[in-house]
Amino acid sequence: FKGPELLRVVAEGQLSIAEVPTGMVEGDAPILALTAQPFISTNSFEQRLLAQLAKPTYTEVLKKFKQFTLYTSVWPFSGIYTKKAVNTAADLKGLKMRVYDGTGLAFGKEAGIAARNMPFSEVYPAMKAGLLDSMYTSSVSGVDAKAWEVLKYFTPINIVGPVNMINVNLAAWNRLPADIRDKVLEIADDMEDEMWELAGDMDRKSRATLKENGMTISTVGKAFRTDMNAMGEKLRAEWVAKAGDDAKKILADYYRITGRK
Repeated sequence: FKGPELLRVVAEGQLSIAEVPTGMVEGDAPILALTAQPFISTNSFEQRLLAQLAKPTYTEVLKKFKQFTLYTSVWPFSGIYTKKAVNTAADLKGLKMRVYDGTGLAFGKEAGIAARNMPFSEVYPAMKAGLLDSMYTSSVSGVDAKAWEVLKYFTPINIVGPVNMINVNLAAWNRLPADIRDKVLEIADDMEDEMWELAGDMDRKSRATLKENGMTISTVGKAFRTDMNAMGEKLRAEWVAKAGDDAKKILADYYRITGRK
């Protein structure tokens, strides 16, 4: 099943459990894309804070889809892989970029990028055909894809730190014996802490692997970062206007605690 289908297939019981990327299921539940908004967090503390603030609302939304989140995990922040160096916002214009969610599409439109939402399996053929010349994903996924075989630069603009939910169908869950459920919940608590702590280490190791294979890790300058943050603020404002009052309240709390906007 593809990412955008996962809420529905778990709700229908076609899958009893699935790892659901929050940014891929916006079509069924817009509020779930909150943790996938562009440039909304800058470090692991902010990533987890936002996920925790959103958790009560997410829980209520998921009940409508007959499921609950056993635990969450986070990926390292997504950057961009290109054939040429990208040092300014102007350098983004005209890129033909693979993205994987609505955030990537919105970012692409705002930045003047021709963004295409497609699975990883289609990326290399699309590049060979000239349909793509760049992609947006994490350092970890770049290593998995051996991005150095077709691209030269990784620019860590940190568009989003993707949060994934490990969701369980409620009917399947309730069929388990109570003692098994208790044990699974105990393990899930430990798993969540472990997964969130792993992201930073995974990012450091993956960047080292990219370098070892000849890829240049670009530095994001102050002016470039300022432009990206301004773009993020604009896109988040547009999104929250459509997402509703729950999103506004969560973001207000988040901005108050972090001092960000």
